[in-house]
Formats: sequence, C-alpha cells, structure tokens
Amino acid sequence: MRKAEPPDDLPEGWEVTTYKFSGNFKLIARFDHEESGAEVRVNPYKTYEQPGFANAHRVILIDPCEGVKEIAVGMDVERGEEAEQIARKVMNQF
Repeated sequence: MRKAEPPDDLPEGWEVTTYKFSGNFKLIARFDHEESGAEVRVNPYKTYEQPGFANAHRVILIDPCEGVKEIAVGMDVERGEEAEQIARKVMNQF
C-alpha cells in the first residue's frame, strides 16, 4: 500500500485538495483542476458483499459543464492504488 502522502506528479493543471487513508486502509482523495473548476474524487464505497467497513472505492468526475459522472465503482476499484490510477487516467483525459 502507498504511504499517505499525496502524489506530486499529477497532470498539468491539477492539484491535491484532500489525500488520506481512512482507518480501514481506504483512500479518500480530491483533486481539483485549477482552470475549469472540475474535481476528481475517490471515496470508500460499501458494496454490501461483506459486513463491516466499506470494501471498495468509488471514483467520480465533477465537471461544472457536464455535471457528475461516475467513472468506476465497487469491486472494479477495490484497492486504493487502483482507485488512484483510475483517477489519474481521468485527469489525463480531461
């Protein structure tokens, strides 16, 4: 698992607003695009397949012009590293 330090090699125009791991090793992150006001968020997501804490992630893009778009959710992004990689792809494509 990654350390709880935010990445410093984000695509141009993006900055880290929030980046931390919760007590159950799930990533909580928010990346903001300076010019457009867009956001990419990574949050824990409960799939209800196992009792207890959230066991997956959800990655969303919030575009001021297009609205909210769910990129990946549930077991598609089980680990924090996977969620961060998907968030990076979204930032690169934006």
